[in-house]
Amino acid sequence: MNKNIGLILLTIGIGLTAGFGAVLSPGFRKATLASGQATMAAAAADALHVEYCALRKESRLEDADGCGDSPPLVGTSAEKLSTLEQRREIMLVGVSQARVAYQIALKKCITFDAAVTSMGTQGPGVRLSGWFGAGGAGFGLGLFFLVSGAWICRKAAGAALVDEGEDSPGVIDFGALLGEVAEATAVLRDEMVALDAPTEADADQFQAQLEEIQKDTLARLCASGPRVQARYGLHGMAALFSPLSGAERRLNRAWAALVDRHWPEALESVEGAVSELTETRAALKALQGGE
Repeated sequence: MNKNIGLILLTIGIGLTAGFGAVLSPGFRKATLASGQATMAAAAADALHVEYCALRKESRLEDADGCGDSPPLVGTSAEKLSTLEQRREIMLVGVSQARVAYQIALKKCITFDAAVTSMGTQGPGVRLSGWFGAGGAGFGLGLFFLVSGAWICRKAAGAALVDEGEDSPGVIDFGALLGEVAEATAVLRDEMVALDAPTEADADQFQAQLEEIQKDTLARLCASGPRVQARYGLHGMAALFSPLSGAERRLNRAWAALVDRHWPEALESVEGAVSELTETRAALKALQGGE
């Protein structure tokens, strides 16, 4: 039940922090809106200019006003408008209307650009304070739910692992499993060392012994990570599973070497696994001594 409550709080917390975290400060929202309007107005003015230039070309008028090979209109919208107003030309009604529409669009651009300029640039402090006033309370509440839900879920998960206990069906203490793996690997190592001239039958036998270790106790040992973390913490788990993972890799290498009938490599890998498992047992002893 506690875990379900934690998950509900987590879900609520994620929703609140995501929703209120995405809120813009009022001033920045206005500046963003004004900037968007200015950008759209500029795009509309550019489209009208293209249309005006196309009509000039259809009417066989000489290139001017930034059309064709004439000098392009550069600068701000106000400077472009000033350039257009300084030039007078007699042209067809349709072309004249397109020119006037472009001039009107430039005037709108000037208005929006002035609005953006008047708002200035907001510093981080101003934006943060504005955001906090708009959505800070909701974000803080969501963060509280998020932390509370995570804490409850972790406590519930830890309690569930502890409640399994060593007497629960199918559950064996990590130390007991580690001892079984270490002893079985040491026996395998001793039997391999005792052979002066191993045969293919010996390799098959040792391969079968190794597979039994890998598929049974070693697999269960590696799967006990959550219980180890719940008991010894993340640092303790790292201290144990760093050499343990090394032992697992060496045993996998030994199996591959036995399949390839590479006896020296197989023997060296098994000896390395024994050393890694010994180091794991020492790390476990140190953790148990610190409890």
